[in-house]
Amino acid sequence: MLEELNEQEFNEFSKIHPNNTFFQSSYWGNLKETTGWKKHLVGIKENGKVKCASLLLSKRIPILYKDMFYAPRGFLVDYTNLEEITNFTEKIIQYIKKNKGIFFKINPPVIYQERDPNGDIKGSGKNNQKLVDYLKKIGYQHNGFTIHYGKDLEPRWIAVLDIANKTKEEILKQMRPTTRNGILNAYKHGLKLIEIDKTRLSEFKHLMEHTGERRGFIDRSLSYYENMYQSFYKDDLIKIMLVELNTREYIEQLEMQYKTTEEKLAKAKKEGFKKELQSQLDAVNKKTEDIKNIQKEHGEVITVAGGLFMMFGTQVLSLFGASYREFMHLNGQYFLNFEMIKYAIQNNFQKFNFYGITGEFNEESPMYGLFNFKRGFHADVVELIGEFTYIINRPYYILYTGMFNIYKKLKKWRNHK
Repeated sequence: MLEELNEQEFNEFSKIHPNNTFFQSSYWGNLKETTGWKKHLVGIKENGKVKCASLLLSKRIPILYKDMFYAPRGFLVDYTNLEEITNFTEKIIQYIKKNKGIFFKINPPVIYQERDPNGDIKGSGKNNQKLVDYLKKIGYQHNGFTIHYGKDLEPRWIAVLDIANKTKEEILKQMRPTTRNGILNAYKHGLKLIEIDKTRLSEFKHLMEHTGERRGFIDRSLSYYENMYQSFYKDDLIKIMLVELNTREYIEQLEMQYKTTEEKLAKAKKEGFKKELQSQLDAVNKKTEDIKNIQKEHGEVITVAGGLFMMFGTQVLSLFGASYREFMHLNGQYFLNFEMIKYAIQNNFQKFNFYGITGEFNEESPMYGLFNFKRGFHADVVELIGEFTYIINRPYYILYTGMFNIYKKLKKWRNHK
């Protein structure tokens, strides 16, 4: 029997479930309620204990007065247990019928086939084609093995770094040389990682807007970030981090470096060593001049990058990342992510999830740079089984899809006016 669960018992079950994700939490449901969705926390109990569960989000469809439903990142069930999947699906169908729903969507965090950091299929890795076939057999429609962004409600392709029982030194050693050098160089710039609260969310919003303009995506509103922070911060499940450069401190550091190198040069006797030291002095001079120009234009303390991270269950997930183009040479994103990887290790998380990429791994792909950045940390490419739709009321579903297609065409037309 499917029953409604309270927030505490639902979250406690979600946090320990193998498929745990902040998307399947009351916190995410509370956030989505600020954007017009309704949350439903439902599950099946056995001997008083929750056995399987799901957050369902529903929204009323205008004109039809019926609801669409979505289980973000799928149900909290054992996807190796086909009987459990079937039973829970049947109970969900009954529940949605009672609540005037015409269809629901799921996109489980289940691997389709295992891949390495380059996106190549592992020869002896898992393949879950049988699960895809079974879900289709019991009535689900598969959205396909999509490759690009925007084809699914959440990315089908993600990048995940396994950090279980590993030290930061081991993680650093596994990285590609260019990534490792980027991290080490970032620390030479005197960058600092700052966790902000709601009073500084506008700074993060501005950073995201800049990145959206650069990378071609439409950013969310400030109120969305405020509501997100409000939903998750009480239980320390969200961290919004800024990478800052203190130009005064960095200039002082460079001046000390110059003085030390100058003293070495005064004592040097070999011409080759003198030439090398002079080259270092010239480089420090150039850096000092550049930073003084930046200080003059932007002030003493400058935000160079930032990110929004979710802490839930066994993983830290990097949901949003952003950088100012003019400061990208300071390697703020390398610094940010390695600092958060260290945080994840220190707090006994098992995975660091870099989240969305696309399924294209060639240099011609417009999203190759994002994939290459995440690959550099030695994160595995994770291909998920994808998105599924279960149609409960077909006539109404046909009406809905027709209305939705008209809406998309009108929206596209307005955007091009």
